[in-house]
Formats: sequence, structure tokens, C-alpha cells
Amino acid sequence: MYDYLIIGHGLAGAILSQRLISRGKQVLVLDQPQNNISSKVAAGLFNPITGRKMFKTWNADKFFLELLNYYPSLEKTLAESFFHPIGIYRPYFALEDQNDWESKKTEPRFSPFIVEATTTPHQAHRLKDPHGGLHLNQSGYVNIVKLLEANKKHLIDKGSYQEIMFYEKDLHTHSDHFSFDDRKFKEIIFCNGLAAEQSEWFHWLPFSPVKGEIVDIEMGKRPTTIYNRGIFILPFQDQVVRVGSTYQRDFDHMKPTEDGQNELIDKLEGLLNEKYKVIASRAGVRPATKDRRPFIGKHPDNEHIYIFNGFGSKGVSLIPECSKLFTAHLLDGKALDTEIDVNRYYSYYLKK
Repeated sequence: MYDYLIIGHGLAGAILSQRLISRGKQVLVLDQPQNNISSKVAAGLFNPITGRKMFKTWNADKFFLELLNYYPSLEKTLAESFFHPIGIYRPYFALEDQNDWESKKTEPRFSPFIVEATTTPHQAHRLKDPHGGLHLNQSGYVNIVKLLEANKKHLIDKGSYQEIMFYEKDLHTHSDHFSFDDRKFKEIIFCNGLAAEQSEWFHWLPFSPVKGEIVDIEMGKRPTTIYNRGIFILPFQDQVVRVGSTYQRDFDHMKPTEDGQNELIDKLEGLLNEKYKVIASRAGVRPATKDRRPFIGKHPDNEHIYIFNGFGSKGVSLIPECSKLFTAHLLDGKALDTEIDVNRYYSYYLKK
């Protein structure tokens, strides 16, 4: 009998599977590739200073410390390279930003994340940054596709992976276990992104999906760090430079759109003053939530059914620490932080 059935092999399911395996648990991960759009399309950025106003992201001190330790450790476990802490350069929008950060850059709440704050344009590329900008550390990207492929191989070697569509009607509940596809499980964890909206157990949760589009471009000179102002310009693998992303809450399909691509090109030309060529476009839908906090914890009526989901656009930053907390909750009985515990929405379940 398996200890856990993990439904979904996006970034959440992959990292959680490794957390549980490292604690000696038997897991089976069900991968549904056609539903795994968000993780495979995501650029994988981790960025401690975000938004137009350049605020420090939620719980950055705790979450970024964990991710900086965890991903290199996971690279060793999976014998693959996918973690790229190459830093981010954030050009100021206006002179007021320059003045603001000249005073804030030495504050203890910001200084661990700042390499330097410049007042002159960046020299590596011709950017439209007359006022300079912030050079950030503890930032970069994770190649999520490479991570997932390496984790898949690792799970297959352990007999812990199956590529199959999961239908809840085929899951059977018994007095002391669940069964699915002739296998038995003590507990179930839903890590299947927006597919959880269709779940008998978790359809009541207030997901707030956000579609994102990106383009891949070729440039004459490849950046060595990430540029980020309104959009990101990210030096990805195989000489590809990735540009994104849009944030669309109203959409009727998951394909790239002309409007989305035009929005990206307009923002790109507002930041970059060099020649480039668009070579590809893609889109995905992020499993964001109403309060922008993940859904973690057990179902209100079944103590053996859990969810680990809703990380939105910040999965790379949040999942290492959240998976650590969730594993301690499952195996050591430690309480979850109130901001991430799904029980904050139990009232929604009672009203369903």
C-alpha cells in the first residue's frame, strides 16, 4: 500500500513528492500532461522585489532563504542542472524611484536582496533606463521543464510515477484506504492546478485563474542577467531569450492571442532599444487564488484528502518552503500557518 497518491506532476506535485520520499514515504504521482500547462509554460522566475511600486514580495525573507538552499539540493538528488540564480536588473520607471531607493537600499528589510542601486544606465545592453535601477540578488529562474523531466525519471526508477488521466469516479473509498487502478493508498493529495476546480472535493475553493502569454525572441547579444520592468527579458536555454508576461483574468481559451503578443511587444520596445526577432509564442493559465495565497491542508469532511495548490505566478518562490511546512504538518502534526491553511475557506464549503 502506498502512503500517498499525489495527483498532478507540475512543480507542486514534483517537489512535494521529493519531500515525502526523503522522509521515507511511499508515493505514487499521477501525471496528466495535457492538464500540466502552467508549469510547462512558466518562465520560472523568482524575484524578491515585485510590482510597479517595487515592493518586497510576501514572506520573502523566509521563502527565498529556503529556495536558495532547496533547489541546489534537489539538483544533486536529480542529477540535473535547472537552478539559475543569475540576478535581476530592475530599471527605474522615473527619477522618483531612483531617489526612493537611494534611501531604502541600506534598510535591513531590503539590503539582503540588493547588490547595488545605480543612477546611470546599464551598460551591457541598450535599455531605456536613463535613471539607472536596482541590481537584485537572491533572484533568477528555474528551468521547470528540466526539473520535471528529471523528477519524472527519478520517480519512474522508484516505481512512483504513472502517466494516466485521473477521474474521481474511478477512485474508491474503503474503511481504511482508497483504491485506484488496482493500487491502494492511505491518503490523497491534490496538486493538479486548475483541474481541482472540477473536483468533487475542492470545487468550492475560490480559484482566480490568470492567463499569461510569453514570446521567445532572438537577440544579437544574449543577456547574462534578467531585465525586469513591466515585463521580463530572460536569457533562457539554447540561445532563446524569453519575454513575458501578460496577466489576463478574462479569457475564453488557452492559446496565444494577437492582443497578448502585441502587448508584450509594446512593453518590450518600451524597455529594449536593440534589434530582435520573435520566434515563438505560448500561453498558460496560472492557478491563482482569491487572496493570492495557496490552498494547503485537508478537506473539511475527510481527514485523508488534502490539497497543495493555488501557487499562481509565484510557485518557484513559494513551493519549497510551503512543501516543507506541509510535510511537517502531515508527518509531524505541526500546524500550518493561518495564511496558507485551506481551513480559512471552510465557510465556503459549508455554503456550497
